[in-house]
Amino acid sequence: MNLSTVEIIDRGMKCLSDNLGAGETEIFISTILKERFDYTKWRHSFVDSIETFDELDAFVEKSKEKSQFQGEAKEIL
Repeated sequence: MNLSTVEIIDRGMKCLSDNLGAGETEIFISTILKERFDYTKWRHSFVDSIETFDELDAFVEKSKEKSQFQGEAKEIL
């Protein structure tokens, strides 16, 4: 399924507002923009050392324990 940029932004905004609320979503977005946040670089800082599926499973479990997200993630990016 191909999603347009508008559809992806709409889904992302819904996810943020559902989980953070309007105020925290605004703070999150403004911080990302202000700090010139590089998601790819940030993501690599967590996963570059993972070499096996067992290490990935352990990382996912550790992340679940620390996460405050109450939903059910369908994908790990």
